[in-house]
Amino acid sequence: MGANSQPGSIFRNKAFALLWSSQSISFMGTQLTFVALPLTAVAVLNATPMEAGLLNALETLPFLLFGLFVGVMVDRWARRPILVWANAIRFVALAWIPVAFVLDVLTIEQLLVVTFVVGVMTVFFEIAYMSYLPSLVDRDRLIDANSKLQASSSVAEVAGPGLAGGLIGLIGAPIVIAIDSASYLISAVALFKLPRDAAPQGPEDEAKPSIWASLRAGFAVVARNTLLRWCTIAVFFLSLFFSSIMAVYFLFLIREAGMASAAVGLIVAVGSVGGLVGALLAERMNAWLGIGRTLVTALALPGIGFLLLSYVDGNSLGATVLAGAATFVGFLGIPIFDITVISFRQSITPEHLQGRVNATQRSLSWGTLSLGSLMGGALGGALGLGETIMWSAIGLFVPAVLLSLSPVRRMRHLADHAEGPAESSPVGSH
Repeated sequence: MGANSQPGSIFRNKAFALLWSSQSISFMGTQLTFVALPLTAVAVLNATPMEAGLLNALETLPFLLFGLFVGVMVDRWARRPILVWANAIRFVALAWIPVAFVLDVLTIEQLLVVTFVVGVMTVFFEIAYMSYLPSLVDRDRLIDANSKLQASSSVAEVAGPGLAGGLIGLIGAPIVIAIDSASYLISAVALFKLPRDAAPQGPEDEAKPSIWASLRAGFAVVARNTLLRWCTIAVFFLSLFFSSIMAVYFLFLIREAGMASAAVGLIVAVGSVGGLVGALLAERMNAWLGIGRTLVTALALPGIGFLLLSYVDGNSLGATVLAGAATFVGFLGIPIFDITVISFRQSITPEHLQGRVNATQRSLSWGTLSLGSLMGGALGGALGLGETIMWSAIGLFVPAVLLSLSPVRRMRHLADHAEGPAESSPVGSH
């Protein structure tokens, strides 16, 4: 039973309402940096395609390097302090960029270091936040809670890039990053007011297992469940090809299509409406189509959208509309997939394993983003920007095909598929 459980609206749960509020603030700031950081690299520091790909990769590479071990730590430490400290450190790191710019000492190397530090703290925050949420709300409200958080993120994705484009035109991309920095400070203060929690307790605590044994326990939960196992495979390809596109996305729109920064911000904002629509549709689609068809449909949409994006040519009104529509479709399916899988994973995982199971999934999905970003940067330099988007978009159809051929396609309801041998295992009950 979650803390402060209340019938009716989930916002009657004060702890969740506070978490949602603090996240909503940082979501908006993050979207400003999503546009301002690559524009700082491209427009201010004249980054090459490979440097742009490396910058994008360093945001998520820490998941690949540290994610699994952070999952073990999250299952051994109280989670609220992790959330507070992660946001405090992100505040300090991002604050350096506008300071260095004003002092005229900002370099691409500093941008890369800051991005990596923020990425490491994001590993701690994301895994701790997903592991902390089930202690705040009832497990039968997890889809509702995750949908609200995703909708808030999607609203920020809609409003943030357009706002970023306007602000960048007024005060410059590096200074806009200061707003994101401040949002992390505000969020850290808000998170400090969440209920205190203790380190999770589980049946394995008495034996004090090694780090490797702890990691195996997290892997076991994923391996034993059909939906999680196949979706983990699909996430690898989704992350790989999606991040390959995003590594050259801004370069493509600015250098090849010749669009202004403000126009790029508006295109991302219009496209991000797809993310909001997806977040709002996730629960209904699962009810209408069942799990399997929902997941296959959601995974087919990014390929369709970004394949359309590769046909954008020139800085005309038609090209701008096509770029926005393509990004809309490209972003539409991702939150539907995420909400479904994350909610299911949280609902079947014992509290003392939440960190490791979430880390297993997040390390693969976000860690692969870094590999895809490097691939996109390399392909952009070798093949060209438009060609990189086209071939990566074709690759995005792979996860949809895999799930359509797997047992997941026949699944209907989440509650019917929490299977696995874990019922009799110390790993925990599904």
